[in-house]
Amino acid sequence: MTYATINGNACAAFELHVPAVGPWWADVDCTEAPALSGAVSARAGSLVLAGTVDAGAAGTFGLQARLRLVAGGGGWGRMLAAKSYHNDAGVSALLVAQDAAREAGETLGAFAPAAARLGADYVRQSGPASRVLEDVIGGVEWWVGYDGVTVVGAREELAASHGAYELLEADPRRRVAVLGVDDLLLVGVGSVLSERFDAPQTVRELVIEVSPDVSRVHVWTGDSRRSRAASAVRAIVERASDRKLHGLWRYRVIRMAGVEDNTRVELQAMSRDAGLPDLAPVSSMMGIPGVAATLTPGTEVIVQFLEGDRTMPRITGYVGKGGPGFVPVELDLASSGGAPKAARVGDAVRVTIPIGSFLTAASGGVLNAAPVDVDGTITAGSEIVGIG
Repeated sequence: MTYATINGNACAAFELHVPAVGPWWADVDCTEAPALSGAVSARAGSLVLAGTVDAGAAGTFGLQARLRLVAGGGGWGRMLAAKSYHNDAGVSALLVAQDAAREAGETLGAFAPAAARLGADYVRQSGPASRVLEDVIGGVEWWVGYDGVTVVGAREELAASHGAYELLEADPRRRVAVLGVDDLLLVGVGSVLSERFDAPQTVRELVIEVSPDVSRVHVWTGDSRRSRAASAVRAIVERASDRKLHGLWRYRVIRMAGVEDNTRVELQAMSRDAGLPDLAPVSSMMGIPGVAATLTPGTEVIVQFLEGDRTMPRITGYVGKGGPGFVPVELDLASSGGAPKAARVGDAVRVTIPIGSFLTAASGGVLNAAPVDVDGTITAGSEIVGIG
């Protein structure tokens, strides 16, 4: 017989939910009405759990305390203030995650994100601490252990030992099963179940029910590492938004492709993970009236699809100073083609002096009868305009 207690107080009912990603939680009915708040320790058979009472989901009814216990500090849903990070070598993902954990009252353990460093800048929006964590770890799984410590990284998958469970019920259509388990530590998320199953099944999430009369483990063994609810919501969102293509996408210039005005560009996608192809040809929107550029091959640019329309890709952004291809091959200002060229300090120039501009014979007052070309170099220019 498995019994559950919380801070030593007996429980009439104990239901522990362990999702694939995120913190576990437990709904607890005590046999009496002890005053419980803050950090507590719960036991369910061999399981020992460190969590925090959710003050917004706790109270009494019929002389019984009823409450919800949330993993760790119960703070991953806490709202954090906005914060900015900068590091020319790349902002550390661990630093951002540690800050979020500390401000949320959580403990961060093993940390294996998709990338150790983010870009040179990271802007944390105000919002739930969990959103910050999920953003900086790059799609890697995260979860809170029974000890209340948050782990970033895939759960280990291990075959359940022989005799660890008794299969009481199974529905292969919904990929759910009900197990009888004497030692609740023997089956968890990541356990691979084989006995009495047609094929090995990996537990992705589970619910443990404990009462004075019985203990049961309900498991879901779907293909996704996300929870059933998260998978369903994601599918709905993706289906609702797949007709529009919003966002900013990085591309690299292959070559200029315009036949007449040389203003369209062939582009190579810089991230295949986005599922976008190379583009040719694409028009530019420089963002400044009267400006057009012949871009240097290799230049990094930003592409947007106007109004989310997949038929209207446009270049709307360009790499900053010092970036690949910052200096274009040619830049036209207020030119419709064939306009006069600009000159810079140090450029060689030719100046034509028109007829009748200077004396060719001082004694007779004879002016030059023909234009005269003079070659030279520009030695001074504007103090407020620079041309590369």
